[in-house]
Amino acid sequence: MNRAELCHTSYVMRFRRYAMAAAGPVAVAGANFLVSFSMLRLEAPGTFGTFTFLFAAAMFTVSLSGALFGAPMQALQTADQSSRSAIVATVVPTATVTAFVACPVFVLVGLALGLEPFAAIFYGAFGMLTILRSVGRAWCYVAEQPWRVTISDVSYAVVTLGILAVNVGWVHVASERAVYPALAFGMAAAVASLGLGFVTLLCSPRRVALRRYAATWQAQSRWSLLSVTATEAVANAHIYLLTTLVGAVAVAPIAASALLVRPINVIQNALIEYERPQMARFLETGAMWEVDRSIVLFRVVLLLVWTVTIIFSGAIVLFRPDLVFPGSYDLATVRLGATLWAAVSLIIVIQVPNNVLLQAGGDFRELAQASLWASVVSVPAVLLVIAIAQPVWTVAAILPGWLVSTIVVHHGVRDFRRRIHSRTAEGTS
Repeated sequence: MNRAELCHTSYVMRFRRYAMAAAGPVAVAGANFLVSFSMLRLEAPGTFGTFTFLFAAAMFTVSLSGALFGAPMQALQTADQSSRSAIVATVVPTATVTAFVACPVFVLVGLALGLEPFAAIFYGAFGMLTILRSVGRAWCYVAEQPWRVTISDVSYAVVTLGILAVNVGWVHVASERAVYPALAFGMAAAVASLGLGFVTLLCSPRRVALRRYAATWQAQSRWSLLSVTATEAVANAHIYLLTTLVGAVAVAPIAASALLVRPINVIQNALIEYERPQMARFLETGAMWEVDRSIVLFRVVLLLVWTVTIIFSGAIVLFRPDLVFPGSYDLATVRLGATLWAAVSLIIVIQVPNNVLLQAGGDFRELAQASLWASVVSVPAVLLVIAIAQPVWTVAAILPGWLVSTIVVHHGVRDFRRRIHSRTAEGTS
């Protein structure tokens, strides 16, 4: 078999692995879309806006837990199994404690936004379990059990949609009250499906793990956390600021149009979780040609997903918007929002492979600096738009921030590659 045939076979195998990695997240994307779609169709814009804020806050914890716990597990893994086990034994118990501390915080946020105590408690449980599941997904990849991630994703989708359908369609519970228990039980099923090994780790927190995690915090997690927090300020500043300054009803048309590009985000996040440990292994062995091949294929797949999603979304908003959006939503606003989200998602898709390379190489400081510069641009822009324009234009206000982040990350990758080549040259001299 010649070199061209080997490359072709390698690409085919990678596409197959991407398909496996995306299978579960597609189920999650479908479930989350149907949950949001139900809230969009069955509840008033204000209620849907509140749900959007709370769901975004819970999803933010996925990014936070990935930064604090998932990325260090994957980036610090080595060929030595004992070293890998030591990292897991340090990170997972720390994540467990963090999740339980976060639970009452989620409950208080829900109460502050007007949820009934019953719903707020289930929302708190959902937030806590979301953190644990995020860490569990990273653990499965490090433990080389990616199939458990797919089972977990499918379990979440089936249980969440099943409980919501029974409560709303059969028991006739209002969707506002039914959605949070459905999400909590679905996430509990997802955590349980990650396997007995992970659940056992969750049930055995150790004080020594908390002390050992301090070294991980100093080396990587503090910069990763700063990066994720600043990125959240870029990505969702409009949601948090609009809800706080104007009200949840102002978020509704923006969130409604964002539903159309959600499949891009979910598949993108799934491929990040799959590709990051692969790149970490390649960097560990000095296989830069494999890193380059991964980046090219990663970007091609993301652009393909973006193109297909935008084509379908465009068809909906132009020809059959009534399939998704109730009559209470202004179609001109929804179409503008969809167009702006398409532009934002394209910039993100272009940047993501470079982000993953820096994460795999442990260069979280560079990512943090990129996100900080982006947030310095985006947050004031959002505040300015809120003061002078319609709320939907806040989506346009976050575009410059993403562009700044992309440019800074591009320069960071260039410097990172230069350092890699220098070390390689020194090692061979």
